[in-house]
Amino acid sequence: MIRTNRLKAKLKSGEKALGIWLQSADPTFAEISALIGFDAFIMDQEHGPGGVQAAIDMARAAAVTDTTSIVRVPSSDPIYLRRILDAGIEGVLVPMVESAEQAKSIADACRFPPLGKRGNAWDITRAAGYGVARDYMKRVHDETLVIVQLETVEGIKNARAIADVDGIDVIFIGPTDLAGSAGVGGDTGHPTVEALIAEAVAAVRPTGKPLATVPRRGKTWQQAFDDGFAFVAAGSEIHYFRLAAEAQFKDWLSYSGKEGK
Repeated sequence: MIRTNRLKAKLKSGEKALGIWLQSADPTFAEISALIGFDAFIMDQEHGPGGVQAAIDMARAAAVTDTTSIVRVPSSDPIYLRRILDAGIEGVLVPMVESAEQAKSIADACRFPPLGKRGNAWDITRAAGYGVARDYMKRVHDETLVIVQLETVEGIKNARAIADVDGIDVIFIGPTDLAGSAGVGGDTGHPTVEALIAEAVAAVRPTGKPLATVPRRGKTWQQAFDDGFAFVAAGSEIHYFRLAAEAQFKDWLSYSGKEGK
């Protein structure tokens, strides 16, 4: 059944929202994240192992909570975008967007005619409750969140034109790949990267489109919010597990007298 996209509504009203990355394609972590109360979880299918069925299983874990389900798709392929949206995922995050033309193609893939070019089989898809949600076609565009990720120098250069595209809801700045594109490796706190991010923020802000990002070197998630970002995906379940596991193992080495050996 189609429902109110709470993350989209929150961002439209000017509120801030905190998200979490899910890399493992495991519905248990999706359920935990939703029960904790994150505004959204992002199922990473660009760098993670999940597919459409995994996304469905994870989205079901969020369906009884206020958490919005988002998939970072592997690319801007319109066929995969259609499959993910037909599966009932409430938002898509598209990586490596570099031009207004590419952004327009993404918006077209996510919207039905006459607004776009999305193929229509609404009455048999999970997104429309397999046809039970008779109001699906009236609500779908209002409740679908389309986020594009700018993470190259070319994308930053075209930030204003990309943000101006109708049907694009949020501009997401990805500092890690941006650092690589700028020739400074993974140094997300490099002055060149900071300057590029500031350029993008200045370009997008007049459009009124919300900005999103992740923490980077020298910038916590709190500081990102303070800098004007509306949506921050602060970490991943794998990252959190590794930090906790490493801390416990370090305690074990100290307790057992093996530390430093």
